[in-house]
Amino acid sequence: MTRQMRPWLASNGWLLAAGLLPALVLIGALVYFTGWAFAFSFTNLELVGKKSLDWSWVGLDNYERLFSRKGFLEALWTTINFTFFSAIVGQSVLGFLLATALRGTRGTMRTIVEVSVMLGWLLPDIVAAFLWSAVTNKTGLVNTVFFEPFGLQPVNFLNDFALQVVILSNIWKGTAWSYLLFTAALDSVGREIVEAAKVDGATAWQRTWQVVLPIIRPHIATNLLFITIWTFTYFPLIFALTGGGPGNQTKVLAIFMYEQSFKIGKLGYGSAISIAMLAIVGLLSIVYLRLLKEPK
Repeated sequence: MTRQMRPWLASNGWLLAAGLLPALVLIGALVYFTGWAFAFSFTNLELVGKKSLDWSWVGLDNYERLFSRKGFLEALWTTINFTFFSAIVGQSVLGFLLATALRGTRGTMRTIVEVSVMLGWLLPDIVAAFLWSAVTNKTGLVNTVFFEPFGLQPVNFLNDFALQVVILSNIWKGTAWSYLLFTAALDSVGREIVEAAKVDGATAWQRTWQVVLPIIRPHIATNLLFITIWTFTYFPLIFALTGGGPGNQTKVLAIFMYEQSFKIGKLGYGSAISIAMLAIVGLLSIVYLRLLKEPK
């Protein structure tokens, strides 16, 4: 088949090039803007004012500032907590549990669960932020239904438990991806393999831990790769829900970079933050890509 296609490809190379052109343009744009950010991370460029035109090279000053002044390390720690609990623990574990519980089932219950999970994924971030704000504010659904009827004082969750609310909202928003991926992964596990382990006396936990999980290990690594990248650099839902507040409770790196670049106007420093984020995500990606390799 390949040999038969070679003459066609040789005579229609222009068609192949035209098909690759959009991808090449996208890759070129990504490389260009990444290079722009990297170059300006060594400058004192500002959004407005004299230094927006008359900027100069400052070497590693912006990178030194990341670790010598308050802001970056605190935002990094908040981002790590947000990513770990909402993506790695929340979305991944919940998605796997749902896929396992609903495997092989049909009917109304599965439809209700899948619609509920998909709803969060399909809703725009702004709408999702509005819903969670309406549910968790002092006059919201949680206080109206679960607190006030029992004589309890209403709680302003967005003020007292802002990070926890943001984590829960992101779990609700993104679990659908993990659920769909794990559903497809579990469908690829032969039932005869699981039944053989069951006949050998393996418990449900042993079948899951020693049989199913090793088989779908590449799928787990793929899922963790994507949701970690998405969550580590996530911006819209958090910004719309809390704006990074109250105080700095939910100020993740994406919001910190936005504030430094466009509110304060320090584009050089903001570029250094973006490059640091890129480096961290790159290191995490390398770890996950190593997990994708089959063990020797």
